[in-house]
Amino acid sequence: MNVKCVSCGEEGAEILVSGKLLCSRCSRQEVLHRVRKNLGRAGINLRGSQVILAYPVFYKEISQFLRYLIGKVCPNCNFTMNELVVETKKEINSMIRDLLLEIERRAENLVILPFTADFFGAYLVYSSASLENSYLSLYGLKSQMLGKTLVSPLYDTPITELRGFQELTGELKTGDEVFDAILKWLHSDFSDNEVFHTFPPSIEAILSRFSRCKRCGAVIRPDGEYCKACSVELSPET
Repeated sequence: MNVKCVSCGEEGAEILVSGKLLCSRCSRQEVLHRVRKNLGRAGINLRGSQVILAYPVFYKEISQFLRYLIGKVCPNCNFTMNELVVETKKEINSMIRDLLLEIERRAENLVILPFTADFFGAYLVYSSASLENSYLSLYGLKSQMLGKTLVSPLYDTPITELRGFQELTGELKTGDEVFDAILKWLHSDFSDNEVFHTFPPSIEAILSRFSRCKRCGAVIRPDGEYCKACSVELSPET
C-alpha cells in the first residue's frame, strides 16, 4: 500500500524526517533546508571564508555528502573548504582527541564536523559511565574549542533521515566495538528518530558542572586544567 507524502501529497512516502513521512524528493529538500537553517542559526558566514571539513575516515561518505549540501546552500559564496582526515582507532575518545589536536594545528578558525544525531546519541550513552576525558561538549550545533569555531550542521539529523539520498549507504562503523553496539541498538530500538532531538538541553545542564581540558577540550573535573592524556604528554618527565 502506497502512503502519501505529507509534504507534496504524492504516493511513495517512506522516509520519516522530524516525525513526518516524506517521499525521497521531499526528504532531500527537508535535509537541505535543515542544513541551511543550522548554518544560519550558528551565525556562519561562508562568503570568502577558509573552512576545514574535519572527520574520521569512517565518516568519509557522509562528509563528502555534507560538502555537497553546503555547496548547494551557498553556491556563490566563493569559500575554500579544505579537508582534514584522521584514521579510525579502536577507542572513540582517542580518535576524537586526535581529530581535535590536528584541528588545533591548522590555521583555519572555522571547522565543519559531519557528526550526525545518532552518532551523538550513541556517544552520550557511551560517555554516561564516565564523563571525564570524554568530548561530550562537542554535542550540539556549535562549540568553541581550541580557539576554533566548530559547527555540526547534521547534529540534529540521524543517518536514517538521509535515506532519500541514494548514494549514501546509511552505515557507520567506528571501529570501537562498544560504541558500534550502542549505535546499532539505537537504530533498531528508536527508529522514529525523535529520541535524537531530546538530548541537547540535558547535555548543557550536565556539562555546566565540569571544566574542559585547556589543550584538547576534553571534559574534566571543575578543579582541573588538563585531561589525563594531556597531563601525561605535557609532563616534563615524558
